[in-house]
Amino acid sequence: MVSNRYYPLMPNKPVAIETQLAELALHLGRTAYGDCFSGGLTPAQWMALRFFARANRFSRTVSAFAEFHGTTKGTASQTVKSLEEKSYLKRTRCAHDGRSSLFSLTDSAQSLLHLDPVEVIVKATNQLTRSQCEQTADGLRQILGELARQRGSQQVGVCSFCHHISPEQADGRFQCRLMDESLDPDEIEQLCMRFGARSDPGGCVPG
Repeated sequence: MVSNRYYPLMPNKPVAIETQLAELALHLGRTAYGDCFSGGLTPAQWMALRFFARANRFSRTVSAFAEFHGTTKGTASQTVKSLEEKSYLKRTRCAHDGRSSLFSLTDSAQSLLHLDPVEVIVKATNQLTRSQCEQTADGLRQILGELARQRGSQQVGVCSFCHHISPEQADGRFQCRLMDESLDPDEIEQLCMRFGARSDPGGCVPG
């Protein structure tokens, strides 16, 4: 036995809070991923359904989903095609670009989302106060924005946090200055692939 008199035990080095946050985010992602093989769908298919359910009318494309999911357009196309074959997604032509297709959820897909395995995590957030939820969400948005900046990719966000959105108008609608389109109040809470964070006006890459 070696005496501590000569080899004192070194105290554990505190783990930086930034490292703890990164590890917790990764662990939460792995936990969610493991639960997403359900309902006859893969995690990628669940991700696609969530994306097209949340995306605004300018962003419901294969390219936008590929960017959001961090995968290639070919892989994204296969995922979308598989959901079309299951009658969970329907395709329409884009009014602004006849070469592009837009996708939306069918009634069957809307019903299936009630069984979304990620709801387990949503319910777990009930343990947090509203203030904690807002601070956590804001922090994660900033982290994702910085990662997008470092990688030269497009940050995804909701219109209510975008610098392209004008203040609420007299009729209760909003104006997207980038697309020159009027938006309903519920539309500004949808995901957009042309998002530009208010704190970083140069962060938007029009697509």
